Amino acid sequence: MTFTHYINSFIRLVYCTLLLSVGALDINAQPIEQDEAPNFDDPKVQRSIQYMLERAQLTRTLAAEHLIYLNENRTSADIKLMEDAAQVMAFNLVCNDEKIVEKTLGHIAADTSFRIAMLAGESTISQRLAQITSSQEVNHRMELIGDIATTVLMFEVGRRQGLFEALVTDFGVKRFCSGMQDDMRTRYNDLASNLGSAS
Repeated sequence: MTFTHYINSFIRLVYCTLLLSVGALDINAQPIEQDEAPNFDDPKVQRSIQYMLERAQLTRTLAAEHLIYLNENRTSADIKLMEDAAQVMAFNLVCNDEKIVEKTLGHIAADTSFRIAMLAGESTISQRLAQITSSQEVNHRMELIGDIATTVLMFEVGRRQGLFEALVTDFGVKRFCSGMQDDMRTRYNDLASNLGSAS
């Protein structure tokens, strides 16, 4: 599974789970025809959309606060690994390095998301997260924490990708990628060797 497929699959899974949770999807229903558009006047669809918007706002708020915590604790080994992972992912998006295997990068993304999620227990969001999830089932708790971790990781990747693309504008793709490749490959190999070692 590629890094992009990992993220897209995660988003689709969460979307379908949310629709099922408010009854907007019937798992026994016939498949929707290609040219059949959703009925946005349907109260179930409206409730689903409202639920997703509220969930997205909650996720963004908690992810932003979690990011502040991570930025203030950058000496942590797990946070350093997250930063390395974000740099390698961003580098590969810009340079498409032949030595970086997409499947392994997907595993690194999953492992990094797990580390970010585990750090939520130590973060300033921990108390609010405990309050929100105290009345939720385990799978809903895990989904929210997973959403927060994925949002944090995507922000970190996007921030570095923006920086790298600005440098590409200044130096050109070939010069930038060749100048960064040794360092990024070393980080990638270190991350690959650390897979599954999260405490």
